[in-house]
Amino acid sequence: MNNNMVYGPLALPSGKKIKFRAPKGIDRINILQMTKIDSENVVSGALLLDEYVKAKCITEIDGIACEGDYKKTMNEWLDSDITFYKLVYEEMFGKSQDMQDKAKEAAAFLLQGLTSFGGCSVLSTQGSAIQNG
Repeated sequence: MNNNMVYGPLALPSGKKIKFRAPKGIDRINILQMTKIDSENVVSGALLLDEYVKAKCITEIDGIACEGDYKKTMNEWLDSDITFYKLVYEEMFGKSQDMQDKAKEAAAFLLQGLTSFGGCSVLSTQGSAIQNG
């Protein structure tokens, strides 16, 4: 997946058209720096963080570039538009069943004390991953 790829336009149920990109690690870090999350609001803060990341990835709305406050990007959107965008976003970048299956397979592989070198699998004598380098 190209890190700079912009997807769209995506027509939302209301007719609004958006373009968006894949999330990057820096998006989450920047939002964490700007959002107060403490022990009292950790669950709601985590949910809010995910919503802000989705909003921050929107690059254009109805042909106008998004350069404003991502916290307000979807304030005036219909709930059906928000829900549809979130479903598309999650299907593209979220925890899809395929990704979960691959992660389970990779974890099982690593837990068996196996590692790979250039496409070849080898058993670690200590039951841990051998690092190449």
